[in-house]
Amino acid sequence: MSAHFRDLDDVDGLIAADRDGLLRSAATSGAHVRAVAHAVSEGVLDPLTDLRPRAIVVVTGASASARRAAEFVVALLAARVDAPLVVAPTLPGWIGPLDVVVAAGDDPGDRSYADAALRALRRRAEFVAAVPVEGPFADAVAAASIADMSPRLPADARFGFVRLVAVLVAVCTQLSAARMHPTPPALADVADLLDAEATAYRPGNESFHNQAKLLAMRADGRSVAWAGDTPAATALAEHVAATLFAVAGIMSAAGDEADILARLRVPARSGAATDSLFYDPDFDGPDFGDSGVGGGAPVERPRVMMLTTASRSWGVQQRTASFGDVDIVTEQASAPEGPASPVADRGAVEFGDAPSDLGAYLAMAVRADFAVAYLELTGAAAR
Repeated sequence: MSAHFRDLDDVDGLIAADRDGLLRSAATSGAHVRAVAHAVSEGVLDPLTDLRPRAIVVVTGASASARRAAEFVVALLAARVDAPLVVAPTLPGWIGPLDVVVAAGDDPGDRSYADAALRALRRRAEFVAAVPVEGPFADAVAAASIADMSPRLPADARFGFVRLVAVLVAVCTQLSAARMHPTPPALADVADLLDAEATAYRPGNESFHNQAKLLAMRADGRSVAWAGDTPAATALAEHVAATLFAVAGIMSAAGDEADILARLRVPARSGAATDSLFYDPDFDGPDFGDSGVGGGAPVERPRVMMLTTASRSWGVQQRTASFGDVDIVTEQASAPEGPASPVADRGAVEFGDAPSDLGAYLAMAVRADFAVAYLELTGAAAR
């Protein structure tokens, strides 16, 4: 953590404080997606092309980040691909030669991955390695033919969500016999988009037009709840909350739109509606408002960061307008937050998750990664 508080526009101070390379790690998401695209173009996943698997099984081991990435892909693609997507911490016992197994994570020392490789290969299932091929995992796959989708660039596990999502999307789209409609955007195009996002969020861009810095400012000094309006957006919200704690040490809540808004409907305390003019924190206890004298200690409601896509943002705004402090976060990096137009072509709006939303969601993930890095470098957790 930074030893001194820094201004978000103190470029030299931010760079000097970034001894762990947080900003660089946040900026490499596009490069990791491009590396996945290159691996696919080199034929790494060609053995999967003509398969119609019984199931695609993602083994996440002890990695919470891998589990969230897999749940995000399930939410985004499961309804569109003709094969079940199964997420499990260890390899299920029913695996056979008709299945595709993906080991997804960042720790090659996790024995769950070595066990999954040994059992899947022994039963002649197709095996994809999205884990660094090192240590016990390397020993388990040494003499086997696998699809090696391990990271090709140095990776910070705390910012590994985008890479793992890209690998899982590549596996699903490679299975041409397991139909998917519509298909997600090409990974090479997504990589270009994420590189453009990273450029927009670099430290030299001042906070008034740097959406990552603005997001960091909105999350600083307040209790924050991250929410999503769809299952994929909710999985992304959970990833953001977890990364915020892992990198910056700031605790926040995450949930779906219904749960978060239901909580906002609950009064903060029995005396919240009464003026707290007479409350003195040096003399009055937490039950001051219950006596009827005053309103008790002022209770600050959490700021809600609602993640959605630009096409759905108008509807989200209408549902949340009465709740006050709700920020609508979309993929629009170069435009102000919130819906662009309340009279957009609503006939073309998707009301649920669609594979075409992949780029929008990953762009939001990159923005959140930068915002988390900025919060850590400014010492926000210590304030």
